This record gives sequence, structure tokens and C-alpha cells, in this order.
Amino acid sequence: MIIAIYGMGLIGGSIGRTIVKNTKHYVIACDIDPSSMLKAKMLGAYHEEIDENNISKADLVIIAANPYQTLNLLEELPAKLKRGAVITDTCGVKRTIISKMEELKKIYPEVEFLGVHPMAGREFSGIAHSTTSLFEKAFFIITPVHTGIEALVKVKNLFKEIGCEGVVTASADYHDKVIAYTSQLAHIVSSSYVKSPMSKEHHGFSAGSFKDLTRVAKLNPSMWTQLFMSNKDYLIEEISQLIEHLSEYKEAISGENFHELERLLSEGVKRKEYADKLAKEKISE
Repeated sequence: MIIAIYGMGLIGGSIGRTIVKNTKHYVIACDIDPSSMLKAKMLGAYHEEIDENNISKADLVIIAANPYQTLNLLEELPAKLKRGAVITDTCGVKRTIISKMEELKKIYPEVEFLGVHPMAGREFSGIAHSTTSLFEKAFFIITPVHTGIEALVKVKNLFKEIGCEGVVTASADYHDKVIAYTSQLAHIVSSSYVKSPMSKEHHGFSAGSFKDLTRVAKLNPSMWTQLFMSNKDYLIEEISQLIEHLSEYKEAISGENFHELERLLSEGVKRKEYADKLAKEKISE
């Protein structure tokens, strides 16, 4: 299979490197940054650069770019592809992407479209931080767009070949609602938390909890701004709920209400245990 990857950053680079290393597929790739392409070539992330000739032979196209670039590439690519080619993405928001895919499916019915979000990443960005183990045992979420069975199987098999273990099918709306909580809010909290004047004093006074909470503060500001703005309604809901919960803790502490504070903390323990129990049940299904 000829696989075209647009974007040689952390995700695209890791996908390319893993495919080249662990499969017999042929990878063609491109990136708007020449230095990223040079690094990707040195790291073995692709076999050949994309051109007008080889893109027409691609069986699968993976757009590994930020939301706005993904939308632009979706507009450009279908006309260049052969009948039966599959276009997918790795974007962390889905409503805007799937809406565009549905629009394009009506214009290019001979091309298959499928939204994908691999649940893997690091606090660092760029091809230099790509790895061939990024997707090991990771889940990936698929959002079909009237996608044919053959195309679905092709994409599922590829992501399993690069190490992904579980697949979740979700609508674009449900994906964005859940991701606002599980991913985007976590990045907002981490970015906010490190703005305390005390953050510079953490050496010698911090352990695992500080490291866990601050890790993703080292995000890519440009990309995450686009992700947040593309999902602002659900993200604002989550931020508002968090502020409400923090206010409850603040009031209990400032009012020296020991009983209420212990109740809030106990409730948090129960919520965490319940969430973990549900997750284990889903895994065993």
C-alpha cells in the first residue's frame, strides 16, 4: 500500500517512522517546513517526497496537521487522488473536520473519507521528538463519513500495524464533548497551574504530583489555540464546571468547614474509583 503523510511533526513523523520500520508499506510524505523534511528523512520517516505524480497513486492519505491546515488540505487533495483512495486525519477535534469531509464526499463520491484521532502524544512537538513506539497499546478513535467497509478495514489494520490496540467509534459531536474533558481541559489546567509565582520554587519541594500536573504545560501554543477555539463550546462548559468545583473547595477551606472539605475529597475519591471501574468494564467487553 502506498501511504501519503502530510505533516512530519510528532504524530506524522511517528506514524511514518513506525510504518517504514515495521511494515512493507511505501511512505511518501511532505511538510511545509524543509528542515522537518530533512530531519524526517534522516530518521527514516518516509521513502519519497510527495509530488504530483506519486500522490495520484496513493492508496491512503493521512493528514497529520493542525486543524486549519487540515481543512485546507482536505479541500486540495481529493481531486488529485485515484478512485477508492482513502483520506483520513489525526486531528484532535472532529466536528469541523467531519463537516468538511461530509461536504467533500458529495463532490467526490469515489474517494473515501474517515476521521481518525490516535490517543497518543507527548508534551513535546516536532519530528525531533517522534518515536516508533508512540502508538504502542494506544486507543484510536474513528469517525466514519459514510465510509465503506473496505476503507474502514484498511485504516483499522494500519493503525493496529503501528501498535494501536483498541478502536473506539464515535460521532464527531461525542468525540469533541469527551475530548474537551479528557484532553483539552487537562492542558488548560496545566498551563494555568504553572503560572503560580511559586512554580519557580518547586525544586526540592516537588515529586510525582507536581510532575504529572505540569507535564503538558509544555504544549505547542499555536496548535492548541486552534484546537481550543475549534471546540470552544464544550471546552467552556468544562472550564465553568471546574471553576464551580474549585470554588466549593475554596469556600470549605476559607470557612474552616472540616466536614464539608472531607466530604468533597471523599466524593472525589468515589468519582475516580467509579470512572476507573467503568473503564475496566469497557476493556473487558
